[in-house]
Amino acid sequence: MAPPRKEPTPTEVDSASDGELNFNFTYKPSTNITQAMESIDKWKSKRLAVQKGIDKDYAEQLSSLKNRIKKHCHDETQKRSEYNQQRLQRLMTALEKRIAIEEKINDRINSLRDDCAHIAMLINAVYAGRKEAATQSARIANPSQPRI
Repeated sequence: MAPPRKEPTPTEVDSASDGELNFNFTYKPSTNITQAMESIDKWKSKRLAVQKGIDKDYAEQLSSLKNRIKKHCHDETQKRSEYNQQRLQRLMTALEKRIAIEEKINDRINSLRDDCAHIAMLINAVYAGRKEAATQSARIANPSQPRI
């Protein structure tokens, strides 16, 4: 069986064939309407309270997140600062050690220079003494040579 046809819309209905329409223009507010309005107001206030709670929770979570981010950034900055200070301290220690080693090397070079100068003076003295001894022995061996 075919499904029933839907009711015709008011524009499709021939108004001339209806005859007399019975309209009642006396308006009486129903108690159901006031109860519905009270229910709507009650639900609006509940919804508003829930929205305020959600907004409050959101603000708290957001401020908590911001505080955690600030704390994390501060901690990371502190860690980086401490690390850089440690590196700087190690660098200063290494430089002081290097300067001390360079000073020891400089002292050793100066000591060797003094020793070399002393040895050179001794060699020159030995050379001069041997030269003088050689000339004297040559004079003794050859007395006929003129003296210079």
